[in-house]
Amino acid sequence: MGLPSIIDRYLSREIGLTLLGTTLVLLAIILSHRLAGYLSKAATGLLARDAIFQLLILQMADLLVILIPPAFLLSVMLVLGRLYRDHEMAALAACGYGPLSVYRAIFLLAAPLALATAGLSLFLTPAIMELQFEALAKARKEAEVSMFTPGAFREILNGRHVIYIGALDERELRNVFIQTREPDGRLSITTGDRGRQQVGEDGTRQVVLDHGYRYRGTPGQGDYEMLRFDRAMVRVDSAPPPQPWQHRETLPMRQLWGSPEPAHVAELQMRFNSPIQVLLIALWAPLLARARPREGRYGRIIAAVLIYAIDFNLIGIGRSWLSHGVVGPELGLWWVHGLFLLFSAGLLLRYYSGSWGFRRWRRSPGSVAAS
Repeated sequence: MGLPSIIDRYLSREIGLTLLGTTLVLLAIILSHRLAGYLSKAATGLLARDAIFQLLILQMADLLVILIPPAFLLSVMLVLGRLYRDHEMAALAACGYGPLSVYRAIFLLAAPLALATAGLSLFLTPAIMELQFEALAKARKEAEVSMFTPGAFREILNGRHVIYIGALDERELRNVFIQTREPDGRLSITTGDRGRQQVGEDGTRQVVLDHGYRYRGTPGQGDYEMLRFDRAMVRVDSAPPPQPWQHRETLPMRQLWGSPEPAHVAELQMRFNSPIQVLLIALWAPLLARARPREGRYGRIIAAVLIYAIDFNLIGIGRSWLSHGVVGPELGLWWVHGLFLLFSAGLLLRYYSGSWGFRRWRRSPGSVAAS
């Protein structure tokens, strides 16, 4: 095939720079959303504030694996759409730079991009995800101490509890006051000389009080009940426990490879999904980006995004089927990739058959003179 031409390098560079910008924009949007969630949890004492930046950094590798295929798709559509709109592709075609040359330029970028995505997904991301779960557990434990500030009232669970502690001695709470709004509208006040925080079996955090009193009743009425207790527990968060599927993301390749468990098979095939998507996008995106003269390019970009959304949802369905044993590993997610390979072949056939709207004008000398 020979060395890449100047035009090949130009197209690859333009798509690569657009890919970099698109990836950074998508990454910033998702990380800002994650940051808002972490700040909300830190404000309610579910996460230590010092761990937020570390968690965001650790999530970048996993997000990159997810974002590279759609970012590559948008990059191809934007660059080629601009070239068709400005008639640069028509000029290149007149110089003999045909569809195969466009594919060559795109695969100069797509091939190393797929390899890099595979290395990131297969080897680097599992190790980083393990660090992420460890950092989450550590941040949650640190929040147990930093959640309450002595001498200050704190609302938790959307105002259901108001907690005040008089002093904090390492992990021991002293002179604890808890006001709770009951579901039936009544108000309860729980006090204790000493207390501590603990994580229950269901993964929720609780405050355990020793030797105190609980007053319960309706504000404005005199029917309060008083109860003396030796030990009482008050739940102070509603965070669900970690799901078992989260830990599959940290398993090394040697443990997933050849495993008969459906969950492990699904995780293994999902790690191959993003690199395969990059290669498939390199097949069908250039054909979809071909615009007619004076045709807007954004309509085709929207169509490409919708097609990718179909692919994304079919992958999710296939993963669910694979995890629950509905389909075997032989079928796995390959049926989704096969569908989009057929879709790419269909676009090629429509383009070369002329039914896509790019029919060659075959005018006889008589028709030219008549016009």
